[in-house]
Amino acid sequence: MSRSPCPVPEDQVLAYVAGDLPEEEELAFAEHLAECDECCEQAAEFVALRVALPACCADDVVRWHSFATPFGTMYVAATEKGLARVSWQQRGPDSFVRELEGRFPGRPVVRDPHALAEAERELREYFGGTRSQFDLPVDLSTLSPFDRRVLEKARTIEFGHVVPYAELARRIARPSAARAVGNALGRNPVAIVVPCHRVVRSDGSLGGYGGGVEYKERLLTIEGRRDLLRAS
Repeated sequence: MSRSPCPVPEDQVLAYVAGDLPEEEELAFAEHLAECDECCEQAAEFVALRVALPACCADDVVRWHSFATPFGTMYVAATEKGLARVSWQQRGPDSFVRELEGRFPGRPVVRDPHALAEAERELREYFGGTRSQFDLPVDLSTLSPFDRRVLEKARTIEFGHVVPYAELARRIARPSAARAVGNALGRNPVAIVVPCHRVVRSDGSLGGYGGGVEYKERLLTIEGRRDLLRAS
């Protein structure tokens, strides 16, 4: 014989968890919970939500999301300052969360698709060939001043254009630092949005790219630069 659903309303369970029941009702309800699996499970869910809610609303929270792309599962994360990570090189969500915890020690890391909806939309439009410029703010605060300078300048390279590493070094007034510029680009935490794939060697060949040069080729193909593939 199946057990009838518990008649206790959800708002009474919530009032118990919030401590809003009168003392005599609270005691009676505690005794009810000891015998009602349905209400006990519901109360546990409310308690978990109450614990998690402050972290979700905190200003220093790191929010993340994942979605399917032509590169595979794309993982994105943002702080209150802007997009802080774009990656398709993760073994899974746990790996991505651990990376974020290491990059932002002591800060809550929560999954929040709504907060990253604009990042997902713009990246999908880029892959679909309908977007040539990202409007997303980025957070490069975990990088050194030199790396930030390189990436901020790289972000000014327009869709479909490329510049040599040496030219980018000149643009940041460090003409002898082409190798250091290349290393800084390799540490780019927000690939695609900060387009390090638009920086190539002086001879026109592609050079390196984090995760594999084949991704650089695919991104430049999206931007109509198949001519560069022939030069590599």
